[in-house]
Amino acid sequence: MKIAICYFSATGRTKAMAEAIAAGILEQEPGCEVRCLSITDVTKENTEAVEFVNSADGVLVGTPDYYAGEAWQIKQWLDVCPCKMAGKLCGAFATANFAVGGPVVAVEHILTHLMVQGAMVYSGGGAYGQPFIHLGPVCLRDQETEGAALMKIFGQRFAQQVKKVFG
Repeated sequence: MKIAICYFSATGRTKAMAEAIAAGILEQEPGCEVRCLSITDVTKENTEAVEFVNSADGVLVGTPDYYAGEAWQIKQWLDVCPCKMAGKLCGAFATANFAVGGPVVAVEHILTHLMVQGAMVYSGGGAYGQPFIHLGPVCLRDQETEGAALMKIFGQRFAQQVKKVFG
């Protein structure tokens, strides 16, 4: 089983949350091959990174919230990325300075883009109970410890679902 976590991180917070998700994935499925990849490394020139994403069963996309949406770098990457998302289980996560609306909209934009590309979308599983992760997890500024714990749980749940879908 392979899972790619693709992200853009201007300050390092989104990268740290990607790493927390990866830790949760590996805790749940120790044999899983998981890679955290900056979108600046997942380009048509970097065939190794593209091949990993293309061969992955699951792909997660992370972004900082910029003005109530995803970072423009993520939007551009999703528009021109040479990776194929169709048939994969995909999800999204975000980091933000404020809780009011922006990070949720960023996650929704990414999920919609992934659906248009033919991905199966995983939200985080509100039905699992506490902690509720409705569309995808969010980490707020000055709450990195709590955010990392939530991201780790999201990683565990995502790994479970990838295994259920792809065996």
